[in-house]
Amino acid sequence: MPEQTLTSNGFPIDTSPGRFGEFRASNDVLQDPAALRARMAEDGYLLLRGYLDREVVLNARRELLTKLNAAGDIDTHYPLDEAVFSGQSTWTPAMTKDLRTGTAVRALCHEGRIIQFFEGFLGDRVRSFDFIWVRRVRPGGATGCHYDVVYMGRGTHDLYTAWIPVGDVPFSDGPLMVLENSHRLEDLKSTYGRLDVDRDRDNNPYGGGWFSKNPAEVQERFGGRWLTTEFRAGDVLVFTMFTLHCSLDNTSRRFRFSTDSRYQLASAPVDERWVGEKILGHGERARVPLKRG
Repeated sequence: MPEQTLTSNGFPIDTSPGRFGEFRASNDVLQDPAALRARMAEDGYLLLRGYLDREVVLNARRELLTKLNAAGDIDTHYPLDEAVFSGQSTWTPAMTKDLRTGTAVRALCHEGRIIQFFEGFLGDRVRSFDFIWVRRVRPGGATGCHYDVVYMGRGTHDLYTAWIPVGDVPFSDGPLMVLENSHRLEDLKSTYGRLDVDRDRDNNPYGGGWFSKNPAEVQERFGGRWLTTEFRAGDVLVFTMFTLHCSLDNTSRRFRFSTDSRYQLASAPVDERWVGEKILGHGERARVPLKRG
C-alpha cells in the first residue's frame, strides 16, 4: 500500500484493502494469445511489466523533454531528465501536433514490440490510429473517470487502448487507475457508454466526456476497488473501450509523461476521426460521421 495520501481531482482515495488494490500483471500468459484474451475478458485490462524496450521508451521521453525545454516548459535549474515544470505553459495546437508526431514517439507507439503484441493478441494484421495522444500532465493535474468509447466509438468496439508510461511513474506522479470490473457494468455501458462527445454536443447530460471527476462517488455507486500501481519505463497497460479509468493527482513537481494509442484489426471498421493524413479529431466538423464511398 502507498504510504502517502492519494487523491484524484482533489478527492481522497480510500486505500483500505476492500477499496483499493494493485493491477494483476499478465506476463505469465504473455506467450498464450487465448489466455491473454481470456484474461482481458476477466479483468478488462492487461498489465505487461517490462514488455517494451526500455531504451525505446526513454528515447521518446528525451524527445518530449527536448521539445518542451526549447519551449520553456522545463525548469533548467534541474537536470533535464527530472522534467521539473517551469511554471510556464506554452500549450498550442501546433506544439501538441509536434509532440505526437515526433519520430521517437511514433517508433514507440507504431512500430516494434507494441505492434507485435497486438498482432498476437488479435490474431491478424492490425492497424493503429494515426493520432497518438501524448499526455504531459503538469503538477496538480489529473484525468476524470471515463470510458474511451465515448471519444472513439464510431468504428469497431473491439478496439484497445495502450497506456504507455514514458518514463517511471510513481504514485506521486499520478498514474492511471482502473475501476475493478467496470467493463461489466451493463447499465453504465448502455447509458453513458453510448455517448458520442461530438454527435451529442448539444444533448450531453455529462457536460463533456468524463463520467465524473470524483472516483469515490463512482465507487459508491458501482462498487469495486480502484486499481493502480507504480509504473516503470517499459511497462504497458492495455484495456478495453469499456474499462472505466481515471488518474491520480500529480503531486510531484514534475511532468508525468504517457501516451495513449489505439489498436484494432485492420479488417474492422475504423473511427474516421483518428486516421488519415489530416486528422479530423473532435469539434464541430466531427458532429456527423464522414460519408465514404
